[in-house]
Amino acid sequence: MTVPAVLRTLARLSASEQPQRVQLDLTRTAGLVWLGADESAWQTLTRTSDPTASTPAPWTARPEQRETVDRLASFDALHREERLLRLGWAFLCGPATVNGRRRRVCLPLVSRPVRLHPAGRRGHAFHVAGDVGVFPLLTDWSEAAELETRLARDEEWISATLTASGFADVPVLGPDHDPRRFIGGDELVVVAGAGLHAGEPVVSTERGASLYAWARRAGVERTALAGLYSSVEDSPGDDSPGGDSPGEHDEVVHGPLPLSPSQRAAVLAARAAPVTVIGGPPGSGKTHTLAAIALDAVASGRSVLLAGRTRNAADVLGEALRRAGGPVPVLFGDSELRQEMARELGAGLAATTGRGELDQLDRSRTDAVAAVARIERAVREALRDEELVEAAVRFEALMPAHRVVAPRAFGEGVDFERLHALLRPRHGLFGGWRTRWAVRSARRAAGAADDVAAADLEAAVRAAEQSAAQVRVAANGGTSLDALRGLLAEEDARGHAAIAAWLAALAVSRRGAGPRRAVAALATALRAGRVARRRALAGVSPSDLVQALPLWVGTLADVEDILPAVPGAFDLVVIDEASHVDQPLAAPALLRGRRAVIGGDPRQLRHVSFVGEQAVREAVTAEGTGPLADRLDVPKVSLFDAGAAAAGVHWLTEHHRCAPHLIGFAATRFYEGRIALLTTHPSVADVDCIAVEHVEGVRDDKGVNAVEVDAVLAHLRRRIAAGARSIGVVTPFRAQADAVEQAALDRLGLDEITAGGVRVGTVHGVQGSEFDEVVISLALTDADPPAAWRFANDRNLLAVLTTRARRLAHVVTSATEPVGLVGEYLRHAGVAPTETGGVAPSDEWTARLAAELAGLGLAARTGYPVGRWRVDLVVGERGSAVALDTRPHPDGAAAHLARWRALRGAGWRVRDAFPSRFAGDPARAAVELAQEFAPVPATPVRAARSAPVDSGSLPTPEDPLRRQRAAGEV
Repeated sequence: MTVPAVLRTLARLSASEQPQRVQLDLTRTAGLVWLGADESAWQTLTRTSDPTASTPAPWTARPEQRETVDRLASFDALHREERLLRLGWAFLCGPATVNGRRRRVCLPLVSRPVRLHPAGRRGHAFHVAGDVGVFPLLTDWSEAAELETRLARDEEWISATLTASGFADVPVLGPDHDPRRFIGGDELVVVAGAGLHAGEPVVSTERGASLYAWARRAGVERTALAGLYSSVEDSPGDDSPGGDSPGEHDEVVHGPLPLSPSQRAAVLAARAAPVTVIGGPPGSGKTHTLAAIALDAVASGRSVLLAGRTRNAADVLGEALRRAGGPVPVLFGDSELRQEMARELGAGLAATTGRGELDQLDRSRTDAVAAVARIERAVREALRDEELVEAAVRFEALMPAHRVVAPRAFGEGVDFERLHALLRPRHGLFGGWRTRWAVRSARRAAGAADDVAAADLEAAVRAAEQSAAQVRVAANGGTSLDALRGLLAEEDARGHAAIAAWLAALAVSRRGAGPRRAVAALATALRAGRVARRRALAGVSPSDLVQALPLWVGTLADVEDILPAVPGAFDLVVIDEASHVDQPLAAPALLRGRRAVIGGDPRQLRHVSFVGEQAVREAVTAEGTGPLADRLDVPKVSLFDAGAAAAGVHWLTEHHRCAPHLIGFAATRFYEGRIALLTTHPSVADVDCIAVEHVEGVRDDKGVNAVEVDAVLAHLRRRIAAGARSIGVVTPFRAQADAVEQAALDRLGLDEITAGGVRVGTVHGVQGSEFDEVVISLALTDADPPAAWRFANDRNLLAVLTTRARRLAHVVTSATEPVGLVGEYLRHAGVAPTETGGVAPSDEWTARLAAELAGLGLAARTGYPVGRWRVDLVVGERGSAVALDTRPHPDGAAAHLARWRALRGAGWRVRDAFPSRFAGDPARAAVELAQEFAPVPATPVRAARSAPVDSGSLPTPEDPLRRQRAAGEV
């Protein structure tokens, strides 16, 4: 199967036939504030994108405009991630023919996203929030770049733009006219003035033509796209540089980010596979893992392109990389975050590494890794001694007999490793003779008689080793790992920081003459507008660019609109939110990479396609791609699905975000119990986090439940007054979302919306977002038709709706007898959670210690579940609970260390309660531990976090678990 045939099939199935939006929606908000010839607006539109010149432009609204302006600012606050507040200039209004159809248009020839901040008592200031966009009906990007660079406030520029867009002889009116008067008129006109409005004038781009062009290019057979649609043996090889870099093919991940076991496995898989698919439920750290994969690739000398479906997704990826340290990522698209990152990047564009600097940072990195290894080795030895002591106590009665068998083994300075090695059977050539010789050597070393059987000698040597461990442990007062735990936390943090610094210097050190020129060109491009940036990047060597700056982040649309069309320009392409991405949209990004990592959640809302089944059959038949028909079924198969068919899924199992009550329903109903909750803790395990408010509402003929709208607004006011700072209002239905939005604009002030971090949207609109608190308006009643209930009961929709909250969910419903999954969720919400139970211990020491602690009046739980782990013993209630290690982990020291790190990242305090510390006396242990755990004032202490925590893990000052997360292992 050829890649060009696949591309032609995808081109035929491209959803570019969606209707274009050619008129601003001025009805959802206050509409358009006409600024006319205002100088502040023009300065904001034409201001350079240079981050060092981002001074806000002051502006004062006229008295009659102030109410409308405040409403627009409130609307922008409700949709902050979408950047819907825009300044436009030169509005084309009236009837026009667009793509052969007669339409009424209202579009600015120039548009730019802005923020409107209060300044003084009555003034405002325009803050640039993105790139200038030239007329969306202008399809020739080179002409658009030319017009963008010579933007001028005159009729000549307006006429040139209209002519290039296919409009000629359009009258140009002055700024004293209001464009709203001409939308419904009989003549097409341009009003040459500025206007402030909400809503982005988007016209869909023609992806089909782009994919046809790609199909004609050489080199597409050796791209990530080929790996997605080919068998493993036909997939592109990895001939990227850096094959001998540290950690290239080993099973160890040393990076700037801490990782859970499942995240580490995903990073290892992504090192060589043509296509790697990362799946996981909400809060499992998918973005964290994708960032770790990208940085791991950079450490191996590779370049990485990261892309998301939305600007918000791209910003989240960029921010994750930025927090991790290492090379500054290049946000090349229309991102508000790009300005801040461009400032950081600009400060280091001319950076070079001094003589010996990289070697010094490399030594710091290796020293830090070695320090961690030393501590881990000390822990392994201590745990091994504890196991030996336990065995010595169990078999104490046999010690005299063992001393008789091997008296020298019980002396000082015995090399037990050598003795064990001598007693191991030999195989292969002369195996029997070599075994007999080794046993004779062991007898001599242990002082055993010649007739002592090998099995008896081996048992005696083990006993001697146990006796020696008893002496060592007794001399230390028993096994206590508290000091090593503290050292490990410090060295883990130091190691992550050292690796990040080394990565940043490593990227700079690779800048030769060509890459340095590319960096200078990039500096110019980042200060240019969107179209000019594309033209500037097209003239730069892609290999030089990615060598100088290995991390690039943008939306999937940005990738095709801005980056040069070079097959395999990047060593790795990472695509997030892939379940919500259709294949034609992702194809240009996959073509620009050699290997791909695809992340997403198949249980959440899927992509929307306007392609019919007949179109799929015709496209597959016409291009001869029948063998891939199941994978190329674009309406049904998302990018995630296609990746899973090609490579399987690495599933992230740990959940880092929500309290058990919030995630419990989704975990059981949508993820089949495959979520391991790292947030389980006595402080939150039995906390009721979901409230249900029943109201007597009805839906009108427009689908609006006004009573629920009132209840939502009343609840918002209460929570904002109580200090809530992140509230999302979510509903399944568009009409209800619009009604809540209008009510919020009518009844809440800008200060309230901003203070409460209020956002309003449908479930589809909030996918990928999360909030401290979520208010759900179901809008449905018992009288609503089955079709409405079927829509609300969609599994994917509810998988999103029920997992947006980090702390609290408040459900407003008018249904008294809800049906389907909605009914199940409300019943789940109505039952307060119970305390998380554990399991009975398998060892006697833990059982006896738990009984003694309980006898002293302390809550003691054994086998307490935290993520994939079981805590041996948990003592105490709520925020004072402490995790006790009562024995070495049965799966070995590596598992013991991994459990430590997981508990520390989840905010637990961990202590030791090994038998050797208390001479095997559980009563003594209980008394001493009870004194040790006496209540102390909880004081948040800043400590290094050494486990992967998703960006929104229970972030509330009031939560005891939050305080524990901040305090680490205080």
